[in-house]
Amino acid sequence: MNKKLAIVLMGAAFLAGFMPFIAVKTKWFQPAAAQANADILVNLDQRDLKRLDELVGRFNRGQGDNLMVILPTIDSGPWIHDVYTDGTVIVWTVDNTRDTYSSPKQKQTYTCASVEKIETSERYVLQLSKCGGGQNDKLPILDIEKNRER
Repeated sequence: MNKKLAIVLMGAAFLAGFMPFIAVKTKWFQPAAAQANADILVNLDQRDLKRLDELVGRFNRGQGDNLMVILPTIDSGPWIHDVYTDGTVIVWTVDNTRDTYSSPKQKQTYTCASVEKIETSERYVLQLSKCGGGQNDKLPILDIEKNRER
């Protein structure tokens, strides 16, 4: 075999083996599982907080979005937050019907014209406002402790 051809083939083999690693590390490619779960938040970690920031940003730019937040409770079933926005209103449904100790068990839906993320020294709070008749109403809908063990 010709030396030049052997070098070219070795280089091509090296690139073929190395390119998938580069693609994953530079995020050219995301595994299907990561893409499928990008809109379901369960850990409330930095990735989830970034996704919540994206929701608020998209709403403030008049763009639509959709996500689900599943909040585990300490001793019973989860609370599920289902969020939809078309960029003009945000519809936030809180479902506690799977939580054994919640009373009353219900799905509560809020339709609001404003959402913001507020940061304090101890927590992040997503707050809805302009829900219904009152223009000055503030509804803290989701509270995430900063120092919560993950």
